[in-house]
Amino acid sequence: MKNVYMVQASTTYGGDIFKAAYLPYAAGLLVASAWEDEKVREAYAFKRFVFTREVTDEAVASFETPAVIGFSNYIWNTRYNLALARKTKERFPDCVIIFGGHNVPPDDSFLRQYPFIDFLIHAEGEDAFRSLLLELLKDDPDFRGINNLSFRSGDGFVTTQQVVQERVDYPSPYLTGVFDSILEEHPDMQLDAILETSRGCPRRCAYCDWGCTASKVRLFPMERVLAEIDWFAEHKVAFLWGADANFGAYERDEEITRHLIEVREKYGYPERLRTNYAKNNPDRVFRINRMLEKDGITKEGATLSFQSLNPETLKAIGRKNMTLDQLREQIALYRSAGVSTYSELILGLPLETYESFCRGLGLLLENGQHRFISVYNCELLPNSPMAQPEYMKKYGIRTANVIFLTAHSKTDSEITERSNYVVATNTMSEEQWVDANIFACFEKSMHHNGMLRSLAIYAFYEKHIRYEDFYNVVIDFAKHSREHVVNNGYEVLLRFYNTVLREEPMILYTNDVYGNISWEPNATPFMDVIYRLDEYYAAMRPLFLSMGIEEDVLDELYGYQRCILKRPLKNHFSREFSYDWHRYFTDAIEGNYAPPQKKANRIRVDNEKTTESWPEYARDAAWFGKDGRMFNPGITVEYTGG
Repeated sequence: MKNVYMVQASTTYGGDIFKAAYLPYAAGLLVASAWEDEKVREAYAFKRFVFTREVTDEAVASFETPAVIGFSNYIWNTRYNLALARKTKERFPDCVIIFGGHNVPPDDSFLRQYPFIDFLIHAEGEDAFRSLLLELLKDDPDFRGINNLSFRSGDGFVTTQQVVQERVDYPSPYLTGVFDSILEEHPDMQLDAILETSRGCPRRCAYCDWGCTASKVRLFPMERVLAEIDWFAEHKVAFLWGADANFGAYERDEEITRHLIEVREKYGYPERLRTNYAKNNPDRVFRINRMLEKDGITKEGATLSFQSLNPETLKAIGRKNMTLDQLREQIALYRSAGVSTYSELILGLPLETYESFCRGLGLLLENGQHRFISVYNCELLPNSPMAQPEYMKKYGIRTANVIFLTAHSKTDSEITERSNYVVATNTMSEEQWVDANIFACFEKSMHHNGMLRSLAIYAFYEKHIRYEDFYNVVIDFAKHSREHVVNNGYEVLLRFYNTVLREEPMILYTNDVYGNISWEPNATPFMDVIYRLDEYYAAMRPLFLSMGIEEDVLDELYGYQRCILKRPLKNHFSREFSYDWHRYFTDAIEGNYAPPQKKANRIRVDNEKTTESWPEYARDAAWFGKDGRMFNPGITVEYTGG
């Protein structure tokens, strides 16, 4: 029997709170599919998965005369895979090394660059991997008849035809017991999982590697999907990542959602689900999110994505968005059902400028997206249309090979992963890219986390200051301030993004106040200030007065901000106001603006539970804070006069 190993190394995460990792779904699919074949079962013995970042020397030492090792490659594990593959080849020169996955380029370049790799599998791999194992058994193998393959031959390098598999009814790695040994050997680890109910995407968004195929969507058998959900619940899988490109596109997705909720009610698992929703079935997606929100299984709410609001950029990336009128309607619809929403943008797309990017964020705020806007840096995926040389030349795309960001995770010091960030284009310089990132971080920290949200809303409606202008002024004030409480967050971000440009190790924000944990850049301004809030507000006072905000109004706005922001050990308190601020801001956020009314009132805060320390607060609010945990839930208003 020939021994086979599979490597899909995941970073464990959870810090000191818990230890978690994903089950190696992609590698498990290949094993389940290949070992369905009787000839494979007779000739090969599957030994185990390397599914976490084991020390490479120890991993190699654990291999028992490996005949074949398959490596599943993503941006978070490719360098680890290369190091492990090289050491394995040195120790076992006859071992066949196979690389596949999203981070394998569509050509033979990996073979040319890394001589210890024997085969590349491009795109989907179930058929190619099984066929390759069978061909390797022959005395005179001929690999040219296997699709989606690159290999060396006597006359150079060969890349065969790349096709989309028609079949999706492959055996499930969950249901066939492929992962049973992992569950038995790691009883104390939180093992999270991938749920795939369909495969393929008909769109060709330039930044996405799904878009290269623009393939017909293929639906997995319903019996399998429902059985996998049962398996997740029975095996206490806490977190599910939905691998579909457009969940909610089909009627059966509502049945899948109902089944997920039913098994969670029975077993308590899965606890959370995150997935990618369909863009062209808003009614069905709404019904699905309403069910998930009611059950409490969603972590972030419904996604109303945009990627960019610049028409020229959208044309360049092959993307079409809902209109802003539709955005307002969708936010209102979800809000009426008690379902939260958030939006997404990508920074670094072609034809975007600093001004258009900031304006895009401002437009989302103007149209009601006050809860949360995620801004992702554009990563150049090797199989995406954007990564092709002609596309990069056309739009002047320049990248930096940066260390892969793993906030809230523990990473080994042996090998660091890297990813290609788009840091400049024809229309956005590297300096402007840094500035745009800083703007996004301040907007997230100060608006969605609540530090300055009320002041920004008041300035927008009463002083006619656009949101992007408000936060640009705040950033400029921080940039030139000599007050540490104002300036430090800006300086930390400036250093961070300049290290990205220089491709140096990125140092995330840490603060002893919050314990031994690192924080993503977009949380930095908030985390640097919230524990010394009064000092910050005092230092910012001259800026807000210069905007024309009256002194007595500013005092009340500061007081209102203190009331709504959750902080440790501030569970029961009250404050007097002369304006009905709570109604004013609630209406404005819900799209029902009316001028502030002078109406004496007392705001009371009575939370059932509060955090007892800053480290506990930081984890609860800043890490898991996308669902509104930054804000006090127990607010009531008592009117005390005319």
